[in-house]
Amino acid sequence: MNTSTPYLQIEHLRKSFGSFTALDDISLDIQEGEFVCFLGPSGCGKTTLLRAIAGLEQQEEGAIVQAGQDVSVLPPQQRDFGIVFQSYALFPNLTVNDNIAYGLANMKIPRRERQQRVQGLLDQIHLPDIGDKFPGQLSGGQQQRVALARALATEPGLLLLDEPLSALDARVRLHLRNEICALQRKLGITTIMVTHDQDEALTMADRIVVMDHGRIAQIGTPEEIYQQPATEFVARFVGSMNLLPARVLDHRNLMLGRKEVQTPLILPVCAEGTLGFRPECVQLQDGPWGLDRDEHLVLQAQLDQVYFMGAFARLEMTLDAELPLVQVDLPVEQMQNLEAGVGQSLWLSIPKAALKFYPQAQQGGERYQPHAQPAEMSMGVAAMQVAGA
Repeated sequence: MNTSTPYLQIEHLRKSFGSFTALDDISLDIQEGEFVCFLGPSGCGKTTLLRAIAGLEQQEEGAIVQAGQDVSVLPPQQRDFGIVFQSYALFPNLTVNDNIAYGLANMKIPRRERQQRVQGLLDQIHLPDIGDKFPGQLSGGQQQRVALARALATEPGLLLLDEPLSALDARVRLHLRNEICALQRKLGITTIMVTHDQDEALTMADRIVVMDHGRIAQIGTPEEIYQQPATEFVARFVGSMNLLPARVLDHRNLMLGRKEVQTPLILPVCAEGTLGFRPECVQLQDGPWGLDRDEHLVLQAQLDQVYFMGAFARLEMTLDAELPLVQVDLPVEQMQNLEAGVGQSLWLSIPKAALKFYPQAQQGGERYQPHAQPAEMSMGVAAMQVAGA
């Protein structure tokens, strides 16, 4: 992967729909061959950003530079990308062969070369014998693979995936997720995928761009996003996270509900905030003895519920009636050995490295203003043509 000059540079992009700000000063560099996921809830701006990169939406401010060329104002057909939509966007009146070859025909590629390239792509997506079928004769997973082949047919420098798996059932989605990753790495094509599914982003991406209300909340590898969420929003959105409102007493002590607790963290100067930790980072203890409180947060809580989750058991525990329930994830074998019953009081130990504290002044509300989700805009025939161009 080239780490010198970015393949795609997005600089201070802004886009509004009336009074709704969809993109608010977005800047981002993407390296050649990188697989990047735009992750966030509905209305966060991720699809608008993808459409701006494709030229399907025109930004009001900012620049987009691809492979050293400023494409900010170029129409979609003059940009170097292939795109796959959630709805497949295949032409129902064309065969699979003709759908895949659509962009090649527009490029005046000779018929024999088109046929060879189409067959090669059908082989790559493991559907070598469906060229004469029509989209209506295919399953959803097959249609999405054909849409992927069509996007790759013109050998674009950039592949854009707009929630390509969300319309599929879980089993097909998992299979296609693996296929897309393998194909992307084999071809080395720079890829951007929009998704609201954290599992997709964590398993597929080299880097994740978490978006919230038109801004970038955090950029990082899947490990960084999961293990070091930069804001309370990221912590809440990616994975399970215990988030407990707290009142700061001094640099080491805070109030959790009605309990005063000593933390191993050096707390920032603020009045209130949120203490966070992942359920799997909690260790259960028989008592508070023998634990270094400079390295662990030690809490006492009552066991309320136990849920069997397959590979692990999830415990819900009450720390204080004024606080949300604390979740603790334990391997099933460890849970069986615990021999703890509902109503029992247990001690929780959380290592210092697993703790996060988000001062109230840095939580999402001060940076991001809530907006209504913009209405989806119709792709139209022109957008379908772009998908094959």
